[in-house]
Amino acid sequence: MTVAGKVALVTGASEGIGYAIAETLVAAGAHVVLTARREGPLAAAAGKLGPSAAWIAGDMAEADTAERAVEHTVGLHGGLDLLVCNAGILIPGALAEQPMSEADRVIAVNLRATIAMMQAAVPAMAARPDASAVVISSSIGRLPTAGMGVYGATKAALHYLVPTWAIELAPQDIRVNAVCAGITETPGLQVGAQHIPGLRQAVVATNLIKRIATADEIAKPVVTLLDSAVSGYVTGSVWDIDGGFQRDRSGAAQAPETVRDGTSHGAA
Repeated sequence: MTVAGKVALVTGASEGIGYAIAETLVAAGAHVVLTARREGPLAAAAGKLGPSAAWIAGDMAEADTAERAVEHTVGLHGGLDLLVCNAGILIPGALAEQPMSEADRVIAVNLRATIAMMQAAVPAMAARPDASAVVISSSIGRLPTAGMGVYGATKAALHYLVPTWAIELAPQDIRVNAVCAGITETPGLQVGAQHIPGLRQAVVATNLIKRIATADEIAKPVVTLLDSAVSGYVTGSVWDIDGGFQRDRSGAAQAPETVRDGTSHGAA
């Protein structure tokens, strides 16, 4: 694998999909810098991964976090080869009712921070062979879903930005792809299930595999896309890793009632 010996930066990496990606990269021989908002869980996550992992805490909604994370990575390892933009937040709510403070937070973390991270990382990646970035999206970005409008819009925007980045960065030999993840067994899902009765059953009913994904099942395709020995001819793609997520005949999904009523929870 060409990720061995590479330097990777993974956002939202203290738990869930982000941690699984970092773990898979370390197992493949990469040096990984993890970033997330909460210092305690982040330090613990890096500690579990061993000497090939380092960390820097920061809220992705803050303007300087992306630059600080990249500078820290380059300072530790002399460069940056691989980037995974995984940090995200989900605050359900009906579009006509959701407070703008919540909408602004979702947009800041899911969309603005991804743009900022790409802008900060590109100069460090441009001089490196086999440079590659993967953006983590969601199946909700494919399917209009009541109660998930702002979140889904940020993920749909990523589906436009990824091929645009691929076009713009091809002259610098940087590949950019996305993984469009289905609902995954993470701490964020556990929180959501406490607030949203029937969430797990609804997820199982809407995919062909008839179960919820594990974080490893998302992480491994991500690392496959990062690995130029395997996916060196792939750029500008949005890869659905969602168990065959199915929409209903009307082309739209219905969220559980508690989501449509605006029950909030964070997810990364």
